[in-house]
Formats: sequence, structure tokens, C-alpha cells
Amino acid sequence: MSETTQKPVRGIILKRSDGSEVVNYNIEGFPAYIHEGYVYPGCTWERVPHYHDDIEIVSVYSGTMAYSVDGINITLKRGDTLFVNADRIHYSISGENRSTLYYIAVMHPGIISSSFAVESKAIKPIISDRSVPFIHFKAEDFDGPAIQKLMKTLCKEEETGNEFMITKYFFEIWEIIMHRFTDAYRLHVGHIEDSDSHNSKLKSMMFFIDQHYNEQITLKEIAKAGSVSQSLCNQIFNKLTEKSPIEYLMHYRCRKVTDLLLAGDLSMSEIAELTGFSGASYMAETFKKFYKMSPRDFKKMRAQNTETDTLRNFPQCDS
Repeated sequence: MSETTQKPVRGIILKRSDGSEVVNYNIEGFPAYIHEGYVYPGCTWERVPHYHDDIEIVSVYSGTMAYSVDGINITLKRGDTLFVNADRIHYSISGENRSTLYYIAVMHPGIISSSFAVESKAIKPIISDRSVPFIHFKAEDFDGPAIQKLMKTLCKEEETGNEFMITKYFFEIWEIIMHRFTDAYRLHVGHIEDSDSHNSKLKSMMFFIDQHYNEQITLKEIAKAGSVSQSLCNQIFNKLTEKSPIEYLMHYRCRKVTDLLLAGDLSMSEIAELTGFSGASYMAETFKKFYKMSPRDFKKMRAQNTETDTLRNFPQCDS
């Protein structure tokens, strides 16, 4: 299960020592993160590649967005739901100049592994199948409305903190997933050549960056961490993250800048030094490329704005 000892700041994705995400579970001792989420262009949790041993389900109820899963971009419109299998590299992509609203559940399969028989026959065959990184339930599909209704109910139930009812609805959602998870569906999705190998190598390189982002690391060092050539290193990053290795490094550093901006009163020069930038001016220039504002403006916005203010700044698509 994902660790719960470290509580992430909302909107900031933190990592465990193995590079996987620290999931901010709602209830201590119950591995489920469930809430109504939103994404908008330039928010700190957009286009952040990560992975975890939990499964992830996102169901869009207003607007349009996309998810990248192991290098495949899936467009999600209103009414669509996406199941992301365990341990797959994924990230959200906002709609252009619009906020998108969705239900999201990140849950460890152990919640519904009620017995060895259930785990071995209904859970492991799905989460261990590397040929199906995701399942896309479209709004017009026969089971699309049903799974979104369950996601909405799950989010409402989370507010009560009733673990039994959350488990009940998780079972019902899993039953829908199982009905889709057939040999015919595996053939329909298809297995991407070398995807597992590239996935593993990218994780090693992401982990290296996690550990050394505040140092002056090079493309050669990043490639070495994945035991690949610099050329293949570029190919893997571009395929699975839509960024070059150096762009990924700079984005990672900027996410660390947001952590420090929200966590204390360090000067811009101190933050630049701690995050591997050569100076405050270069940090501000790079930060603005990703978040469309300076670090100072970001800190001011986060101090003043509520979620409602943020959504007002980025109008929603018609519901």
C-alpha cells in the first residue's frame, strides 16, 4: 500500500523513496483518496507524471480533459470515466483555457481483497495484466452512465467517512471493470511493444531526478540512471511524459519551488539555490513558462484565492 506517514499539500504530488506517489488518503488506516476534483491550465498538478500501486478512477462531469497513461493520451469528455490500472505512469491534461470538474478515486485493491479466493480470481488478474493499462468508459457506452453514477455516489459517501459503504460501492465499480476486462478487450486495446521495458526505465530515470534535482545533473547522467543511450532517453521521456528529460527536470524543480513558496518565507534566491536553479531570475523565467506567472505572483494567488476563485478565473465548459 502507499505510505500515509507524509501528508502532501493539496495540489502537490509527493514521492515515496521508491519514486511512487504518496497518496493522501482521506481516512487514516483506510487506503482510499476520494473527492471532487478540478484541473485548469497551468495548475501545479497538471502534466505531472507519477505512478502508485493503487488503481485510479476519474469521471468527468463538466468540461473536457485528457489523461496520459503509459504514453497514450485519452480524451475525456463530460460523462466519460477512465480506469487507470495499478503502477502505470499517468498524468492529467487540462482542457484549453477551461476548468474541468471530475470525481476521482485513488484506492488500493486491498480494500476489496476480502479473501484469498477473491484476490486471486477477481483482483490480481486485472492489476497484474500489463497489456491493459487503462479502460475508457465513454458516456455513450452501455456501462458509462452506471459507473459515473457510482463515482458520484462514492464521493458523497466519502463525506460521511463510512468505510463500509465506500467498500460496497468500490465492489460495484470493480464488477463493472471486471465485465470489461475480457480477452476481447485485451485484443481491442493491444499491447504496446516495449512499453513495460520503457516504463521501468523511465521510473529509474524519474527516481534519479527525484533524488538529484537540486544538483547540476546532465542528460548523460539521467540516461545512465535508466541504462539507456541519450537518444533512447529522449525518446522514452518524450513518449511517456511529452517532455524532454531536461524539460521534465525543469518542471520538477518548479514543482519543488511551489512547495517552498507555500511552506515558508524563504527568499527567492534561497529557493533557487535549494531547487537547483543557478539564480532567482532564471528560476522565475523557467517557472513562468510552466505556470504562466512569476513565483511571487503564484505565492500571492495561493495565499488569497480559494478553490472557488480559481475556478472563476478559468470558466467551466457547459454542464
